[in-house]
Amino acid sequence: MIRRFFLVLTLISSLLLMSCSTASPTTTLNDLPDFVADNATLRDANAPTIAVDQIAPDISWTYADGRRETLMSLQGQRVVLNFWATWCEPCRSEMASLAAADGQDVRIIGINKGQQLDVIPPFAKELNVQFTLVSDPDGDVSSVYGARNLPTSVFIDRTGKIVAIHIGVLSAAALQLQLERIP
Repeated sequence: MIRRFFLVLTLISSLLLMSCSTASPTTTLNDLPDFVADNATLRDANAPTIAVDQIAPDISWTYADGRRETLMSLQGQRVVLNFWATWCEPCRSEMASLAAADGQDVRIIGINKGQQLDVIPPFAKELNVQFTLVSDPDGDVSSVYGARNLPTSVFIDRTGKIVAIHIGVLSAAALQLQLERIP
């Protein structure tokens, strides 16, 4: 009788442990919204740290559908690279202004510095952001682009040249002013 009791108790304990230890699902490329991309990568591993009036180092990223995009493929458009993280309150505060500017003759690319891909979709949903968001989990791209402090925004003209670097929160007015300066 006691043995049967311990057997039942062991079975119940095992079932409870199995249900508690179920790992949460990890985000895969197939689970991503179509504007979220994985793994910002420098196309030239030896790219120097950026400066105003230089050509922006080319980067690439991959969307869930397998489509790859590069910064160079965006030549002819004005581009803002915005480096951010989910834990960064100033980053959160400027997302609405960036979202409003995206598509208004400018392409906003948000590069998440140092976090894993799975944090991006919930963040985007919470803040209703639908411009391109790219993970940079190792921070390699962020480092070359000088994004030590967050947020950092890099403004790139239609020829691929860096025209301004803004460190700190971009108000809607400051964003508009910077965009007006890009030919």
